[in-house]
This record gives sequence, structure tokens and C-alpha cells, in this order.
Amino acid sequence: MNAYATRQKEKGFILVVVFLVVLLVAIFSLVFFSRHNTFLQASERNRNKIVAFNMAENGVDFAITQLNTDLNYGGTPVYVPMNGTAGRGGFTVSVTREAANPMVRIIQATGFAPDNNSASRAYQSVPVVVYGMFRPSNLFDFAVFAENTLTLTGTDKMASVDSYDSRLGPYTSGGSDGDIGTNSIAAGAITLNGKTIVQGDALIGPSGDPDDGVDIGPNATIAGTTGTLTELQDYPTPSTTLPSSGDLAVTTGTQTLMPGTYHYDSLSISGNGTLSLTGQVIIYVSGPVDITGNGIVTADNLPTNLLIYVTTSDTVKVAGNGSFYGGIYAPNSLVKNDGNGGIFGAVVSKDYVQTGNSSIHFDLAMTEVESDQRLVFEVTAWQEQNSLTWNT
Repeated sequence: MNAYATRQKEKGFILVVVFLVVLLVAIFSLVFFSRHNTFLQASERNRNKIVAFNMAENGVDFAITQLNTDLNYGGTPVYVPMNGTAGRGGFTVSVTREAANPMVRIIQATGFAPDNNSASRAYQSVPVVVYGMFRPSNLFDFAVFAENTLTLTGTDKMASVDSYDSRLGPYTSGGSDGDIGTNSIAAGAITLNGKTIVQGDALIGPSGDPDDGVDIGPNATIAGTTGTLTELQDYPTPSTTLPSSGDLAVTTGTQTLMPGTYHYDSLSISGNGTLSLTGQVIIYVSGPVDITGNGIVTADNLPTNLLIYVTTSDTVKVAGNGSFYGGIYAPNSLVKNDGNGGIFGAVVSKDYVQTGNSSIHFDLAMTEVESDQRLVFEVTAWQEQNSLTWNT
């Protein structure tokens, strides 16, 4: 009996030991898996935090793009999903104005991951606040830019597009920065006929085919390259609150304008008439522009001393005997350059036609002409939640 009892006790002891070992293994396994799951969830939350931060930045970029095309854009409060290979998420964004300065905008973007449901697994949201303001932007980046079509036709003499810099002195010979461009990608959007030479590049709209969009005649030459714009160019319709002084028509003699800003219903220089400017002049025209005869005498022959803004979709014609020195900003109008003296400055138009012996000499000083007619949104301050340090 004693031997039997002893064996039974030994078996019981072994059973207890086995049970305790199994229990300890189970406990350690549970702790291990619990700890692993905790780290896994923390890793997933941290990953989603980074994704949410990137989504918020996408929201800011989206808002800036919208503001550069719509001054009154107020945001996109509806959740915008952006599911991709880098992660699942989306954003909401609102844009408000600062009461003290109507040019200031406050962008508040919130990024979410994996979505905007707070009950979702490893849900994270990250806010980003951006301050920025609209600033005047330069009007003239090209010798000629046309929204739709640009046609140059030379006849007896070589019709040209080239460049110079009036800050270095008067025009003597043409430089190679006489770029021309259009937003159009249609066939023949830029057409060069007859004896025409472009001392610069010819660019059509993004995604267009330059071989199709730029039609170069047998006697025409582009000294630069043909290609595409990196993005569409935006040229807003100009406007003014200045009351109109009616029509300005000079048919004989000389009429003088002092430095300042003027607004007319139409502008016409013809016959033996001359418009003389004694300083820097800005002219808004809410109708047709017809500059023939002796044309306009710009102060010091500096194109930056004359800006003509055409607020409507009328025709602008430069066909005088003398040269025109100035910038023509007429994004909704047809601009015709038929003058013997040509244009020294730059042109923005809806369509542009250059014929005969006319030419255009792009003044590089025009690239510094800034105007509140064309605004660009610039970020001035950026406040974000750190996406890498937890709870900071």
C-alpha cells in the first residue's frame, strides 16, 4: 500500500507540475500576444497618423490650387476620399477670410485615416492650418500669349518675334527670349506662315502634341524649341472701379496724358493724330482699341510706362506708322499687329494675328510688371501637428 500510495503521490505531483508549466506557458503566451497586439495597434495608429497628416497636406494643396483660380473659394467641407497604394484616407478643408485684410485666407484642412469614421480601426485625424494671402503677380511671361490661336504671317520682309531688355538700353538687335505660347492643344494652334522667324520657344497647352499644335510653314523658322506648357496659364479678365471718361479719339494733332490711370469706353488713334504720354500711364478700355496713324508716344520709349487693359472681348488693332511701346493685356480679345513699326513690349490675348511687316520685340523688363489684375496665392505661415512624435 505504501509503495502504491507513493506512486500515486508522484503521479499527482507530476500532474500538478505539468499543469503549472502549461499554465505558465499559457500566461506567457497570452502576455506575449497581448503585447504584440498592443504594439501592432500602436504601429497601425502611428502609420494612420502619418497617412492622415499627408491627407491634410493634400487638402491644403487642393485648396491652394482652387484659390489660384477662384478668389472666392470657400473650401470643401464634404469628406474627400483618397484611397491609394500609400494608404486609405481623405480630407476636409475650409477657407475663411481674415476680417482685417480681405486678401488673407486661412486654410484649415483635416486629414483622416483610414476614413472619417471615428469608430474605424486605428482611426486617426490630423489638422493642418495654413495662412496665406493674394499678392499681385507678373502679367507678361511671353512675348505673346494667346488663349486660343496665334498666327504670324510674314510677307516682303521678315516678320519676327525676338527680345531685348529696356533696362539695359534701347532695342538694337533681337535676343533669343521671344517666347510665344497658347493654352490650346488644337491642330495649328500656333501657325507660322511666310517669312516668319521666332527667336524663342513656341509652347502649346499641357498634354498637347507640338508636332500637331505648331504648324511651321516652309519659309518660317522657330529658333528655339517647340513644346508644351507645364500648366495652363490663367489670365483673369481685368476690371476697374474708375468711372469711364467716354471715348478717347485722336484724329489730328497731339493729345497729352499725364502720368496716372485712365478709363475709356474706346481708344482710337488715327490719321495724323498722336497720343503722347509724359510718364507712366495705365489705360483701361471697355471697348475696341484702334491704334493707327502716328500712334502712341510712350514716355522714354519704355514699354513699362504704358499698360493697356481691355476689359471686354473687342478687337485690339495696332497698325500705326510708328512703333508701339507698351503692354497690351486683353485676355478676351483678338489682337491684330499690322503696324510697320511693330510692338515693343508684350501681349496677352485671346487670339493673336501678326501680318505684313509687323514684328514684336519682347521687353524682358515686362516680366517685372506686377498687377492686382492677376493675383497669386502665397503661403505665409504653416501650422501642423507633428506626424512622427506621438501626442505632440
